[in-house]
Amino acid sequence: MNCKEYTFLIPARRNSKGLPFKNRKLLEATISTIPKKYIDKVLISTDDEYIIEKCESQNIKHVRRSPVNSRDESSTKEVFQEILPYVRTDNIVLLYLTYPERTWEDVCSAIKFYEEHAQGSMLCRKKINTSPYLMMYKDGLRGKQIIEHNLYRRQDYPECFEISHFVGVFDKKVVDSLNNNLYNEDTVFYEIPDVVDVDTIKDMEKYNEKNKNYC
Repeated sequence: MNCKEYTFLIPARRNSKGLPFKNRKLLEATISTIPKKYIDKVLISTDDEYIIEKCESQNIKHVRRSPVNSRDESSTKEVFQEILPYVRTDNIVLLYLTYPERTWEDVCSAIKFYEEHAQGSMLCRKKINTSPYLMMYKDGLRGKQIIEHNLYRRQDYPECFEISHFVGVFDKKVVDSLNNNLYNEDTVFYEIPDVVDVDTIKDMEKYNEKNKNYC
């Protein structure tokens, strides 16, 4: 597999409410998994001076994110659109820093799946413990079905999955057609095992405990 045909985009915004400066804490876990021969294909989008200094010290390309795309409500799609002029390849691999368990083998397997099955975009999927067919919106003391149905046997529920951004792969020509969660009706989903998505202090504690058990 020739990964030189891909740009590895890493969003690394400075602020984080759930886990302060989480991207500073998690940056090295992702960078260290990328083989040195592909470091020149990494592109980091950030508004964090600390991360910019890290990039410059390691000769990693970066783009200073605009203030409008550094807000809590800014979407990754908007970050994509801002950074596209700096992408020199046809395809982009999205690597969120919040998945420190991800290995280079995971990335390569996802790219292989994309090349074999996708027509423009790929995200990941993982199994769920509770079907949305059993879930309801809260309505005071009452409830309203999230999915309207009259099924009662679990085996009759359609198979569902949870979207994961563990690895995303995209043809840059389709970015404008994606929704803010980075998929459309043509997106394919690569199945992954349950992994820790570090977004809060509890997530970090869970990851550290899990990692300690492997040592």
